[in-house]
Amino acid sequence: RETAVPLLVGALRDAHDGYALKGISQLLHQLHDITGRPLIQHLIKPALAAESDPKVQRVMCTGILAVSDDDKTELRDLLLETFQRYCSQFLDIQPLTETFAELSQVRSSLHVLVEVLNTALREATYPHTKGNIATIAKGLCYNAEPGGVVTHVLPILTHLANDPDVFVQTSTVPAFAVMLQRCSGSVGGVREQMDKFISEAVSSDVHAMMCALIESFTRVLPLCSPDIQRDFLIPRLATIGVSNSTISNKTKRRDITERLINAYKAILCSYLTPDTIEHYIVPGLQALSVDAQEVVPEKYQTIDIMLKEIVAKTAGGGQSRTGTAFGSKVSGFFKKK
Repeated sequence: RETAVPLLVGALRDAHDGYALKGISQLLHQLHDITGRPLIQHLIKPALAAESDPKVQRVMCTGILAVSDDDKTELRDLLLETFQRYCSQFLDIQPLTETFAELSQVRSSLHVLVEVLNTALREATYPHTKGNIATIAKGLCYNAEPGGVVTHVLPILTHLANDPDVFVQTSTVPAFAVMLQRCSGSVGGVREQMDKFISEAVSSDVHAMMCALIESFTRVLPLCSPDIQRDFLIPRLATIGVSNSTISNKTKRRDITERLINAYKAILCSYLTPDTIEHYIVPGLQALSVDAQEVVPEKYQTIDIMLKEIVAKTAGGGQSRTGTAFGSKVSGFFKKK
């Protein structure tokens, strides 16, 4: 007791990454199974509870309180109190996000996490707090079982997406994008929400939201199923690219153009059907090429090379015809909003 427990606490403080913390949590799980709950409760738990270090608190949650159903109420209360403290003191939410993410991998803990987030959402009054809820929800989308994400996490994100504050709306974009990646069989509502975001970002010139959409689409695109890539992500990125020419502010237009260049690099590493190339990739790159010439001329050659390579793979040419067809699709996209 006088040696082992202080060594454990010291190891937690000195841990350099989440893998080490997760390994210690798993060790405590095994110790619980071998020695029983009393040893953990009376010897190790008090020592960890006395520490304020975020890494120690994480293992307190994942390695001790998440093990037994008898501790789930205490786990809920500790997570809620910690979340409220992080928000009130404007602390970096990342350590707590990692704790939620690790806990969400255990199916029996998901309902506790969702209860904490729902309670926090009911009590939240500041956009900063709501944005933190969205950030934690994204971690759950990455790690929890997809069915649980759709059933329990999606309603939280939908509520935040309908918040009147644009910052709160924008904070949900990365989480919705992860759902496209991991919950491909149940993303109808996610697609609709993303379309609303795109329409709002274009019509109201919400720059932060547009940037978040492009970055999030680019991040998940290589990991999404081919049908999500083909039927949603690539057409929406092409739509955003065509709309970029309507932005009068050159700084904003440059920001979007640079992000779209990264997006098309990811797209061209994906499997592309001839129809996708013809109707979306070519006109999208053509629009991007025009923007690059005007706002990022140093990147124009990169786009020109991508465009020539993809056009060479497209049988029969017909660039002007496909551009016109795509233009009508973009027009239809905004008319139906």
